[in-house]
Amino acid sequence: DPYYNEKVFSKKKRRFEIQIQGKFKYVPTGTIWCGMEITQEMKLGLVAKGLCNLLLRLVSKTGPGDMHFSFGDKNNEEMAHISFPAWTGFDKVVVTKPGDEPPPLGEVLPESDEVASARKKSGTAGDWNAQDTYSFSYHSMYLDLPIWHVANLPMGDMDLKTFWRDALLRIVVYENGSMSKGKHLQSENKYIAGIQAEYLGFDDENINDMLEEKDSLPLDQQKLSYISRSISFANLDIENDNSSAILSTPSSIGGWDMNTIESDGEETLFYDATDKPRSESENDALDGLEGNLEGSQVFVEMPINCPVEMGSASNVTPNNLLLYDMLCPGWVDICSEQRGKYTKAFAFASLSARGVNQKVIFRTEREFSQLFALTEAKLWAEENCSPRLSNSEKHRRIMGYTLAAFRHNTSTQSEQRCQALWNQPDCRFSDIFLKRAPPSDTKVKSDDILFSGYVGRAFSERHWIEEWVIVTDRLVSFYHPDKKRPSYRIRLKGVLGVKDQDLSDCPHFPSYHFLVVETVSRETYIMFHSQEGCRKMHRALQNKLGSQEGASPNGGISPLTFDDPSEEYLHKSSLYKCDQRRVLNNRKFAFNSLGKIGFDDRMELGIHPLALVQNVLRKVLVPNLMDETDKASLNNFLNAASELKSANLAGLSETEKSAFYINLYHVMVMHGFLVFGVPLSVFDFVNHFGKVAYEVDDDIMSLKELEHNIIRANMTSPSKFVGRFVLPKQVYKHVLRNGDFRMNFAINCGSLSNPSAIQVYTAEDLDSQLDEAAREYLKVATVSPSGRCLTLPKMCQWYANDFGEGSLRDVVRLVVKYLSAKDNRLLRPSFSDVRVRHLGYEYKCRHLRLTDV
Repeated sequence: DPYYNEKVFSKKKRRFEIQIQGKFKYVPTGTIWCGMEITQEMKLGLVAKGLCNLLLRLVSKTGPGDMHFSFGDKNNEEMAHISFPAWTGFDKVVVTKPGDEPPPLGEVLPESDEVASARKKSGTAGDWNAQDTYSFSYHSMYLDLPIWHVANLPMGDMDLKTFWRDALLRIVVYENGSMSKGKHLQSENKYIAGIQAEYLGFDDENINDMLEEKDSLPLDQQKLSYISRSISFANLDIENDNSSAILSTPSSIGGWDMNTIESDGEETLFYDATDKPRSESENDALDGLEGNLEGSQVFVEMPINCPVEMGSASNVTPNNLLLYDMLCPGWVDICSEQRGKYTKAFAFASLSARGVNQKVIFRTEREFSQLFALTEAKLWAEENCSPRLSNSEKHRRIMGYTLAAFRHNTSTQSEQRCQALWNQPDCRFSDIFLKRAPPSDTKVKSDDILFSGYVGRAFSERHWIEEWVIVTDRLVSFYHPDKKRPSYRIRLKGVLGVKDQDLSDCPHFPSYHFLVVETVSRETYIMFHSQEGCRKMHRALQNKLGSQEGASPNGGISPLTFDDPSEEYLHKSSLYKCDQRRVLNNRKFAFNSLGKIGFDDRMELGIHPLALVQNVLRKVLVPNLMDETDKASLNNFLNAASELKSANLAGLSETEKSAFYINLYHVMVMHGFLVFGVPLSVFDFVNHFGKVAYEVDDDIMSLKELEHNIIRANMTSPSKFVGRFVLPKQVYKHVLRNGDFRMNFAINCGSLSNPSAIQVYTAEDLDSQLDEAAREYLKVATVSPSGRCLTLPKMCQWYANDFGEGSLRDVVRLVVKYLSAKDNRLLRPSFSDVRVRHLGYEYKCRHLRLTDV
């Protein structure tokens, strides 16, 4: 509104202001509170809860103090709310004596900044009476009600439905003087004023009706494109998987992104640390970069065990590391001589008989391709590697495979090529990586620094970034040495511990040393050039963590570990082209060969894929896990989920794969609910299943891809349109070859239309378990008293072609054995004259539980 914009909002950051004026009908005796309430309990996922903690911190820092908040309870005895004492909480308070004219509303209230500041600092509850007229105003730069968003957050605007879904917002003034057990109970609040707001921007029922009319799955993007409502996290640019140098999203708190440039044959690639990242080129950067040497011997992938001397990380060779992973263990974004930029270089590690005198050198793609032919390795990569690998990871494997092949070639020419790689005179990267002079800018006050130095930070198992790290009494901050703002920060209040890297799963960078900083949500891996530097940072962190044991966060707010809460539980691995996928099983990195644990090693190591996923499923179904009441249970689950990265499905039988994938599907469903919250609308439902992703079997898959490209790879699509234009087209190695209509009843997405309990599937009992799943799912089916009408779940209509030839007679013939005895007696013997109806489908979801069986 032009009038109010000029009077209240012009040249100010505020997005919202409320003004209240009136007299009390009685003299308050308790504390008058002002704030906001939500009409339902806030059922938040871990990411949304982290965002709430961020908001609470912002409000607590800018507010007057004495903030009271609650996420609500199941019985709504205490509503979800955030409130302050009114006398110190309102921005402006004007008291008008009887007979005087109160100030007009719609303009800035006439309380001077000096008087307002003194009032807020007074710490008193106010002196209220029933004769004076009180005028209050409160404004916020964070709340944008017309579009139902929280604005000006470090990671961008957020839809308010992220936090309280379809609940109503109440702006209230109330009296509460009793504070029973520290709570603001509705029964004890005496409400003085209130405004209730509801968002009317979109009606989910419209899209439900559209989907029901077409009898298709809730995946029709053509219809969904009409929806303009923002979806929580759907467009968060958390971390770019295709970047060669990837850093945190820029924010007002601090951070920056990389502009990636794919290799085009130039010797040095530079990445600007201030520009927005762009995707890697679809063209293979290694094309046309062939060396002069023709041909190479084929190298077969086999885990090898090199004899090494144990005792330090620099000499350990992980048992499950393939030779090409050992020879080219990763790529590093090295600080460039050009200010604020990075250069991508690949690491090459030497091997020796007992692990002694090993070292690492760094070369660009062009330098390597000038020495070695890559044709054979490219063909191998196309046949054996996932098409979802990022270009950088694909190139790393091609170079590692090529070097392994040449090592197995005993010709003089091969030896000369390998020696040339190691002895090239221009070895600038090896001389400067983690060894350069400290930056001239100390970033923080020198007196506050407990440790500083150059380190490599792992962005994925094969990708490291060279940074300047500073440890203070509150933060561990990582910087590009030329930048003043950190790219990544960890708050020490959220750190659980610090430890040396486990020798059994250590990155294969000989002569380097590694440290792990552990938080609830993830482990951060740090590389050092010297053991002394590693020990100094370890001691600095350990001493500080020891001094703050037992300290509780101020105001009862959970510690915010990262600047962007989405970094806590979500990851975009630079090993893959993640697109919209958000990798969830990433608390721990697997530095051994991902998905390459040998078939013969499974029983010996106790890590059979089916046993792994069964263990993870049991852990995610722990009853109190979703309430975060048991940090140990949450950690155990997240660690177990990370172990699935090492699962190798090659050689599994069809039955074992079926049981594995059903269990994995339920693990991912529940993990998604834990992190993002439960979908409560069709649009949330659609977005959720394309976003939740896992790394398994040296590949990446979303829930949608797991269901339609792996489990249902040889089953039917719900309709020709959906199958052709909506469902993902990804191709995976170890898909299920045999269709089984009972799979439609076994995989449970958590919809209210599905059973609430699931089984842990085993290979031995799979057939009987699928029968049980069908019986449980079809409990909602009904037969009319005449026996002529059978009502079935919607799934039987969407996937009718999975039931024999897809005719109604085939569907009825196959499901009738799973109906109750009563319905079987009612159903007419001849199925040809039975009319079939289908129930509607509910897109609201709930947490699954383990069946009582």
